[in-house]
Amino acid sequence: MQDEDRKLLDRWILTFLEPPPVVDPELMRRLLAEHDARTEPAMTDKTFKPGDTVRWDHSQGSSKGEVVRKLTRPTKIKGHKVAASPSEPEYLVESDKTGARAAHKPDALRKA
Repeated sequence: MQDEDRKLLDRWILTFLEPPPVVDPELMRRLLAEHDARTEPAMTDKTFKPGDTVRWDHSQGSSKGEVVRKLTRPTKIKGHKVAASPSEPEYLVESDKTGARAAHKPDALRKA
C-alpha cells in the first residue's frame, strides 16, 4: 500500500471508526469529501461584518444585537478570557436591549 493510500485509510478509520470492507482509494476520497461537506459548516454562512444585526440564543430565550468587530486574538472582556484566533474567530456583539458587549462564536450567531 502506498504511503498516500495508507494516510487516506488512517483518516477513514478515524472518521468512521472502522476499516472499509474494500480499500478503493478513489471511493474513499469521494466518501470522505462528502462526509466533510456534511459535517463542516461553510465559513461563508457564519461570517459577519461590523454593523450586521445578529440574533443568538441564551437560557432566557434569544437576543438581538449588532456586531461591533471580529476578534482574531486572545483578549479579555469584563474579566472573561476570550480564546479567539485567526483560525477560530469570535465576534464582539452589543445587545440592543441592554447595551452589554460579549464575545460569541460564529456558530452561536445568525443574521437577524
